[in-house]
Amino acid sequence: MKIDTLDRIEGILLGTAVGDALGLPMECMTPSTIQTLGWANEWKHRFVMHRGMWSDDTEHSIMIAQSLLASQGCVEKFRCAFAWELRWWLLGLPSGVGMATARAIIKLWLGYSAKTSGVYSAGNGPCMRTAIIAAYFPNDLSKRRSYTEVQATISHSDPKATIAATGLTELTALLLNSNSTPSAAEVLATLARDDTHHCEEWNSICYAIESAVSNRIEFSEFLTTIGIDPHKAISGYAYHTVPAVIYSGLVHNWDFESVVTEIIAAGGDTDTTAAIAGALCGAHGGASSIPHHWIAGIAECPTGISELKCLAKAIQSQSPLMVRSRWYPALLLRNVFFLAVVLKHSFTRLLPNAIRARFS
Repeated sequence: MKIDTLDRIEGILLGTAVGDALGLPMECMTPSTIQTLGWANEWKHRFVMHRGMWSDDTEHSIMIAQSLLASQGCVEKFRCAFAWELRWWLLGLPSGVGMATARAIIKLWLGYSAKTSGVYSAGNGPCMRTAIIAAYFPNDLSKRRSYTEVQATISHSDPKATIAATGLTELTALLLNSNSTPSAAEVLATLARDDTHHCEEWNSICYAIESAVSNRIEFSEFLTTIGIDPHKAISGYAYHTVPAVIYSGLVHNWDFESVVTEIIAAGGDTDTTAAIAGALCGAHGGASSIPHHWIAGIAECPTGISELKCLAKAIQSQSPLMVRSRWYPALLLRNVFFLAVVLKHSFTRLLPNAIRARFS
């Protein structure tokens, strides 16, 4: 497989956006509800008028990308830039912001340092936005690790959040730089690098993945081995989300459509799990591996698909670029519209499944 670097960087950003947008309408649903509605029989955008919009997962990836470009290789500049991106982003009244992230941003506004603003949580926030760091530092392990730790601890101080996010950053780098599909052994060696050895739970997760791959067990059975009830769906806990995505990726050789749809069908935190899966699969296969109609089906403004492609080019060349200001009225208007659609989805979930399916 010849590496097209730009295509793979675009794959990270567009894969995040597509996974996020496809999974968003099913957030917090159980697998049985998704199946009963018939949505697993036809994977398409269902957020508004058969089109998709992205949530905080993609928004955070954009903010990380802009902060990377502003930092020009200085981790302290990156910390400062990302902290300000977060502050102004919250003033745009985004819907669905995670509780830990919201509390951390409020602390930033109250004067806490970006080094002390994190809330003790091992939620998915740092994991959903970390993949693009690998694209900016594809050949620099030390900087990937330090930048990942900075972005994680700004909002989440639990070491598990940093460990999970670091594993994803390093896995993204592996997929991004590989001429062929990495073996399970290569993936597991990447996940177990350096100081992760002190976390027994992470070591257990790596062992569970290795054992499951060797025994070729079903996805639902694997979820059970890492403490997830497959009937209740995947939670927002990083040590649930990350191994679930990785196992699905290994089983399906990082095929975008297979992995993303399997992860969404598992229910739960579907926008985030699918965004992470989309970023990893996009890093492996590039934007060209993402079904075109899923990309074309995203209707976003003021920042859209063309801006994500511009960011990808800037990441490749490491040229300073901001595709949007940290806050402006158009973003607030977009978020008000987004909230209205979210409330509509919340209302339809109160209806019987047979009636609800008509709204999809």
